[in-house]
Amino acid sequence: MNPRILHGRSFKGAAAYLLKGSKHELNDKRVAWTMTRNLATQNPETAWRVMAAIAIDAPQRKKEAGIPLTGRKQKNIVKHLVLTWHPEEKDTLTREDMEAAIEGALKALGADNQQSLIIAHNDTKHPHVHILINRTLDNGTLLDDSNEWNNLSAWALEYQRQRGQHYSPQRELNAEARARGEKTKYRAVPRHIIDAEKFIRHSVNDNPDRRIELRHKHHALAKEQANRSHKLKKRHKTQWDTLQQDFLQSRHAIREQARKGQAAARVQIIETFRPQWRALKEAEIAERRQFEAREKSTFGRLSNLFRNVDIAHSAADGPRPSILTQLWRGIGNATERQAMFDKQLSQRRQELDMRQRKAIRAAMLPVVAAYKMESETAVIEYRRARADLTFIQRGELAKNKAEWHQLIERRKADFEKLALSLDRTQDFKKAADPQTFMDKLRNRAADFRSDRDRDPPRPFNDNDQDQEIE
Repeated sequence: MNPRILHGRSFKGAAAYLLKGSKHELNDKRVAWTMTRNLATQNPETAWRVMAAIAIDAPQRKKEAGIPLTGRKQKNIVKHLVLTWHPEEKDTLTREDMEAAIEGALKALGADNQQSLIIAHNDTKHPHVHILINRTLDNGTLLDDSNEWNNLSAWALEYQRQRGQHYSPQRELNAEARARGEKTKYRAVPRHIIDAEKFIRHSVNDNPDRRIELRHKHHALAKEQANRSHKLKKRHKTQWDTLQQDFLQSRHAIREQARKGQAAARVQIIETFRPQWRALKEAEIAERRQFEAREKSTFGRLSNLFRNVDIAHSAADGPRPSILTQLWRGIGNATERQAMFDKQLSQRRQELDMRQRKAIRAAMLPVVAAYKMESETAVIEYRRARADLTFIQRGELAKNKAEWHQLIERRKADFEKLALSLDRTQDFKKAADPQTFMDKLRNRAADFRSDRDRDPPRPFNDNDQDQEIE
């Protein structure tokens, strides 16, 4: 039993290929039987449409379940599981056996409650079934696929043990390696390398050390190249992190410098206006004393009233009472006269504060302009450095890719050269083998005897013929 897991995004495409074949070579006769799981229909065409509709409705299901619609869009919604048996089991394997294996594999993946479409094919020498699984759960999320391969491999190992089979010895080795805490990640090998090594294995070779030595040599070369690729990738990441960190530090420094400049400009303006505030305060104290002194006489009270009438009323203070109204209120009301006096003092303080604010804003304009200019310059330099780094790294990646290609071509050439040398060695040994030479002589002698027995020799002259007649 060999399981295989694939992922896709289209129920329609997967079902069309498995049920009808490719668009260039249609073959619906290869389908032996079909079945569904956790679906209300056994029609395969209806089944894949139902699964596709549920997958499309995943956002609404998430919304109803209270799950936020954040993160990346779900794409690989189709899990394609393939179960393949050994050709020797073709005559004894029944559909019930295959369905039992399907049940166990789905449980190993945690997908026994998911909607599935099962399609069995009969177009190869080894029995196999395809299982299309809908990864969409009831709440709209996807079925967890973490550690699925190890779980499936463990199930396949137990399956072959129960059946007393040993078709996949590598699975036993991988299970033991995982038990020791080692990783058993599959690494794909190029097709031409597999073919070359297969040719070597099928060749008669009385010195297998050459093949093993060559394999170890290229394994070491590939490991060195992989280490260089890893270091290159790590260095590229470090360069990007350094560039980003330098840019952020530069922006922070520019911002801090601008803040310090603004603070210095503010302090300078405040120090410039400090004498004016001091003079204003002294004037207020003197005027308040004079106001209080005038309040002791009738003429003084009238003088205070006329001095503090609000002529330049601000629209921000609301509707302005008329001058006559202000005079009428202040003639016999000391509190009203005091309020009018205090308002005059407050207006002068507001005017001075407004002048100081304007002076501060005017002093900060050059600082803000310099900050914007330095920020734009930093952004331009960052973009230029990013473009240069991208260009350099692309060249290094292209060089690394070329080195991998050269290593693969070198491996291919070395194995082909070894195969040719082994082939010539076998021909030479066969031709130089004395036993083979004696076999040829014996064969020729046997052919000669058979020809003689089948057709006796004729006499060479008439005398011999006469003697033979007698």
